[in-house]
Amino acid sequence: MVPFPHMNVRELVPGLSNDICECVKKAARFIENSQQIDGSWYGTWGICFTYGTFFAVKGLLAAGRTYENSYSIRKACDFLLLKQLNSGGWGESYLSCVRQVYVQGDCAHAVNTAWAMLALLYAGQIDRDPAPLHHAAKELINIQMQTGEFPQQGHVGNFNSSMYFNYPNYRNLFPIWALGEYHRRFFHRREVK
Repeated sequence: MVPFPHMNVRELVPGLSNDICECVKKAARFIENSQQIDGSWYGTWGICFTYGTFFAVKGLLAAGRTYENSYSIRKACDFLLLKQLNSGGWGESYLSCVRQVYVQGDCAHAVNTAWAMLALLYAGQIDRDPAPLHHAAKELINIQMQTGEFPQQGHVGNFNSSMYFNYPNYRNLFPIWALGEYHRRFFHRREVK
C-alpha cells in the first residue's frame, strides 16, 4: 500500500469543500429540528428513542456541535440521564416504536445501556459528572455472562415500527464498544489529572 501525504480537499476539487460544509450545516439543522420536546430523537432500525438519540448526538458532534455550544446535545443528555434506571442501565421497550413515546422496559438492556453510555461519553459526560457512567459500566459488567458474551435480551431492531427483531452482533458489539470507550476515556482522564 502506498502512503499518501495529507491532501487538502480544496486543492483536489476546488469548491467542493464549501459544498461539504454547507451540506453538514444543513444536516445538523435537520437533526436539531427533528428532536423531540423531551430531548430525544425517534429512531428507526433500532429500539427506538435511545437508539435515535445516540446517533443524533454522534451526528451533531461530527458537525462540530458540543455539549457546551449545543442546546440539542444538552437536552439529549438530560433525556438520557432521566431515563437511567436505578440499576445504572437503560431499558427501552419495543412498544416505544408503536406508541411513539418512550416506554420503559422491564429491566436494563445491555444494548440500550451501551447506546446511552456511548452518547453520554461522546458528549463529555465523564468530565461533568462521571457517576452515571460508572453505574452504567457496572451494570454492563453485571449483565455480561461468564463466556464474555452478553445475553440475547428483548428486541433491539425494528422495521417500519411493525416488525421487531434482533441483530445478532448488537448484543456484544455495542456493550463492548461502550465499555472500551468508557475505559479509554476514564483512564485518559485520570492520566491527565
